[in-house]
Amino acid sequence: MKRIPWLLWAALTIPCLFTACDETSEESEYANWRERNQRFVDSIAAVAEENADGNWRIYKSYTLPADNPNDLAMVKDVNNYVYCHIEENGTGTTSPIYTDSIRASYRVWLINDALIDQSFRGEFNPAISVPSKFAMSGTIVGWTTAMQQMHVGDSWTIYIPYQLGYGTRESGDVPGYSTLKYWVHLTGIYPTGTVVPEWK
Repeated sequence: MKRIPWLLWAALTIPCLFTACDETSEESEYANWRERNQRFVDSIAAVAEENADGNWRIYKSYTLPADNPNDLAMVKDVNNYVYCHIEENGTGTTSPIYTDSIRASYRVWLINDALIDQSFRGEFNPAISVPSKFAMSGTIVGWTTAMQQMHVGDSWTIYIPYQLGYGTRESGDVPGYSTLKYWVHLTGIYPTGTVVPEWK
């Protein structure tokens, strides 16, 4: 049997090695994903509870009963809350309700800083960025929970545990068990029956 020339062997083998490395790298990037996301939420919850800069807000899922402040035996499940850091206060005085629609600019990342969606590119500029339209009733629980606390002009960073996000199953570019980190700027609120205008 003839020997395969060294260069031919290298040409056939090296791409396979790179492919194996890529697959291993991708697998390791999301290894122990559920546990890593839980640790991340635990750490964010602790920072938000401490509220050292006074700009953190914690809101329980709107789908769950409100906490009873008189129940001293109550143990909070950190996954039932969204954790919001106020980056900028707007001039609005009302917040959207579940039946409203909104316009908002946003970016969203995973805990490994992978950007998975955005409504604008480059640096945010409210004069030229076109905010997306959303029906409050048609979004994930964590998003709707936070939005119902915001005012027009507010910019927040919002951390949403997977239980209030896309859950345990993969959804597009979002692996199961993913905590979501949003940056959101709320631009407009449109009550039921109001036509959401096209953006100028």
